Amino acid sequence: MIRTLPLVCSNCDNKFVPAEELYYRDNFMSNSIRDVHFICPDCIKRWKDKWRIKTAVFSEKDYVMTVSITLEDGTIYKNLDCTPLEETVVTSEEIPEEAQRRLFSIYTEWDSERKKNSLKDCTFKDEFMRTTFSCETYGGEKFNDIAFRFNMKGQIETETPVPEYVLKQIIDAYRLYEMQNKE
Repeated sequence: MIRTLPLVCSNCDNKFVPAEELYYRDNFMSNSIRDVHFICPDCIKRWKDKWRIKTAVFSEKDYVMTVSITLEDGTIYKNLDCTPLEETVVTSEEIPEEAQRRLFSIYTEWDSERKKNSLKDCTFKDEFMRTTFSCETYGGEKFNDIAFRFNMKGQIETETPVPEYVLKQIIDAYRLYEMQNKE
């Protein structure tokens, strides 16, 4: 049986005629097409226009990533849960795909900046009376065949100066290396 379905926007309650696409909001409780929440092109345009991102600040604590977003109209969304996924950033707010892609570009810069001082790889070489490490950070810093030892106080000493943020990671990596070699 052929039936009609009046298209009424679930945001503004106005009847509308769809353009090239028909927008709707997912409703997992829907049992029939009449339960679907359609959205008119005017409301979609307002929604997309609203989500012009001015700034976004990402943070991560205890493996939970959040983002605080300031829109060009001055609206601020603080500490939204977010997940980078397939060149977009999905948040706990409904955000247009263009804005999700913009967030991803901001996320990529933030992620590169926070990782630049982290070790990308690290190898150790044990020789007679000499242990060396070679490593590289995500930021591109390379340290090759740097001899090191632990002094009587348990502090690491290197034959050439190495930044403190690298040394801390070398200590952790060397402890893991020693534990693996004991097994």
